[in-house]
Amino acid sequence: MVWVVLVLVLAAVIAVSVALVIRYNQLSLNRSLTVEARRQFDVARSTRHGIIPVFVAEARSALGDRDPRIADLETAVVTAQTVRTRSDAGVAEHVVTDAARTVAAGLREKATAAEAEVGFAGDLFSQLDEHETHIGAAVRHHNASVRAYMRRRAQVLSAPLRGAYAPITEIDYTPSEGDAHALERSPSPGAEDYRPGRVAEGL
Repeated sequence: MVWVVLVLVLAAVIAVSVALVIRYNQLSLNRSLTVEARRQFDVARSTRHGIIPVFVAEARSALGDRDPRIADLETAVVTAQTVRTRSDAGVAEHVVTDAARTVAAGLREKATAAEAEVGFAGDLFSQLDEHETHIGAAVRHHNASVRAYMRRRAQVLSAPLRGAYAPITEIDYTPSEGDAHALERSPSPGAEDYRPGRVAEGL
């Protein structure tokens, strides 16, 4: 009888150990997914911030040095670059998007009044708008991974592992509505109408 009890106890210990190892791996995977999504978010932000000074220079040449819309955009970028948390960064990036679209609207108004094209500044804004979609996609990926991670972490089986797996917060970001005036973009690789440069012309 004692042997039966010992076997049952040993089997239970093995089962719990296996379950804990599986749960450890699940939590590790979820956390890795959030880390990768944060990296994508940071890269998209950094790339957009790198384009904005060129966009601002083009906007200044068209709208003038003292246009308050340009000053608002510059302030929004500085704020986005100095925030301490990614949640705050999400809010700040939304402000950057709105400020850039306000400047772009001013450029379009001036070009329309002069019966001219927006030009290079319009191309730059299209790039900025595209990077906004990259930021939004990274945030969705991150927040979905965080929710899965936190659900698993809250379960009873995860209790012994919570010391190794700290809570993770979602990025507070609301994607802006797509800009209906953004320039048409070239088809991306993988699209049916994509052609890789002049070699494919006429095929």
